Amino acid sequence: MSGDRLAISHWERLLATLELVTHALPRGDTPIILSSLADAGPSPQWGSGFSFVHGPAGRNIALAVGLRAALPHVPLILAMNADSVTLGTNHLIHAARRNVGMTLLLLRSELTRSDAASGQDRTAWELRGPQCGLEAPARPLEWASALDAALVGRACLEDPAELAALLLRALRKPGFSVLGVTTDRSLATGVLSECDWPEYFDRYRDWARPLRENARARDAAVAAPATARSVPRYEVRIAGLGGHGVKLAGTVLSEAAGFHEGLWATQRGDYGSATRGGPSSVDVVIGSERITYPCADEPDALVVLSQAAADRHAAALKPGARLVADLGEVTRLPPNALAVPIAAIARAHTGKPIAAGVVALGCIAALTDAVRPESLKRSLAANLPRASLDSNMAACAAGFAATRAALEGVLHG
Repeated sequence: MSGDRLAISHWERLLATLELVTHALPRGDTPIILSSLADAGPSPQWGSGFSFVHGPAGRNIALAVGLRAALPHVPLILAMNADSVTLGTNHLIHAARRNVGMTLLLLRSELTRSDAASGQDRTAWELRGPQCGLEAPARPLEWASALDAALVGRACLEDPAELAALLLRALRKPGFSVLGVTTDRSLATGVLSECDWPEYFDRYRDWARPLRENARARDAAVAAPATARSVPRYEVRIAGLGGHGVKLAGTVLSEAAGFHEGLWATQRGDYGSATRGGPSSVDVVIGSERITYPCADEPDALVVLSQAAADRHAAALKPGARLVADLGEVTRLPPNALAVPIAAIARAHTGKPIAAGVVALGCIAALTDAVRPESLKRSLAANLPRASLDSNMAACAAGFAATRAALEGVLHG
């Protein structure tokens, strides 16, 4: 990170301490050192006892979380300074709260200097910057203690034996540890707080153990869908606005294909933050072979429920594919579109525009025999309240019939 430099003598001393600590660990426990400091890496003299990764400023904790998940027994040591409490504040807080197993060496500002050419001094996390009138000073060691991190301490770099002992204790302590490293002898050193509670990944592994025990039988059942039909990859996109029930339609269609037709199926939604009125679409891909890509980039069937959806998605349609447009909502019909009064059908049968997505399911069933109306009915029953099920079933059936009629008109027109 431009602007952060560690005085070379301080880094050499820290490396010597790390080397000493790694040789005190059990054989085979080669730690990974992650540094976010510019020009701070292994030296010819020190660094043979550990692996070294130079990571992005402020994001090394996030990187270490991934390493911790993949390599649960490898010791992780992070060397960071101000970036851990500026860019990396949320990462530090969540790692401490979840007690993720790693040890953070938090280098106090006097160990670093600012590169004047950068125009910004990010090295002094306990000193005040331009925000001095807006924020209180950062207290990362107090944060970690308040969040019940496994071990929080401070050591003086001028006393390498004390630093080595504290670091070794932190590495042997399960969970998240933070050690402030300073050259200020006036600050209290040693263990500042200590807490024992389960580490995040360990707790989830324990929770998932019964699931893993049954995984083989479950995977075998999933790996062999109960279908004798050969269905080539079939891409469906339903697009409209928030409030049309597009997301529900994707769920019903994918479950009908996967649970009741014995096919492979994926579902991927795309919608904004607006509950009503914003763009909303869902891609469902089905077939008798494994699906490695879940997006309907070139739909075989496209249903558009608004003019904006038609303008946005019609060009993506695969040559020879079918497009169904809502007759009342899409005033500029795309070429070769089947006009079906989807919103009018929804209102006639349910009184609610949200049933437009359910009507769209009937349209899809009319375009392909990959998912039959009977399977849609079973999936609708599993996803809708009993009180509204009959009216939605009727809306779906009406969408099917209207689309079949539109197809007949095209074929015999």
